[in-house]
Amino acid sequence: MPKYQKLIDQISAQTGTTFRPASEAHLSALRALPLPNPIVDFFALHEPSDCAEGQVRLWPIAEIIKENRDLVPGAYVAPHGYVVFATTFCGDTYCFDLNEVDEQNEPRVVLISHEVVGEDITADEAIRLAKPVAKNLFEFLERFAREELDEECIY
Repeated sequence: MPKYQKLIDQISAQTGTTFRPASEAHLSALRALPLPNPIVDFFALHEPSDCAEGQVRLWPIAEIIKENRDLVPGAYVAPHGYVVFATTFCGDTYCFDLNEVDEQNEPRVVLISHEVVGEDITADEAIRLAKPVAKNLFEFLERFAREELDEECIY
């Protein structure tokens, strides 16, 4: 697992959001999504205490669960392997792509528009709409800290 502490300290200073270890209940909920161990391990040490607002919004685990169970597009793309963990200010979503993980079992991060996803989305449509924006969470957070995240969706 990459060493996140310096990056988290920078993001905390920029956003005014503290990061803390997640509760066991929240970690169990992440595993049920089902996020791979490197992502659960990150949140075990570095859960945002609240929404961390920078260029985009990084969500605490309770909001991640809500995004993927109750809100669009998360509720419709999660069954296809895309787990929302951050959003743009207009509601588009950054997702862990569980369909494409690297040799360390870390998923890439993709951007999916909330405007074009409905309950009838197919796996092939989700693949077409999922725009790669970072090779893993660490790279995503680096871009977040530099305010260099791609916010242009595929339609």
